[in-house]
Amino acid sequence: MNKTRTAVPVLFVVTALISITLAVISITGGETGVRGQVVSVESASVTTISSLTIRDDSDKEWTFEGSGTFSGFTPSHLNEHKALQDAITVVYEVSESGVLTIVSISD
Repeated sequence: MNKTRTAVPVLFVVTALISITLAVISITGGETGVRGQVVSVESASVTTISSLTIRDDSDKEWTFEGSGTFSGFTPSHLNEHKALQDAITVVYEVSESGVLTIVSISD
């Protein structure tokens, strides 16, 4: 049997599976991330973030709710990023009500 005839249906199936997987991930929310400059940080305590706003490269502002502590990222550390204009990456989840909740933060 011709290898080309076998490869085309296999590629079609693989492409279809990838498309379906990406569609399911986007429908169910899942985790996603955004990188940007810190605009503001509200703290619940010395170690806990209650909300965080960042601005991405397209000047869109993203506001996230904190849900606890994030290793190495206290409110004061995030204010340092704000002062130095160092970008951070926030991985977040979107609730059914549309609230963005921080999952993790990295430099």
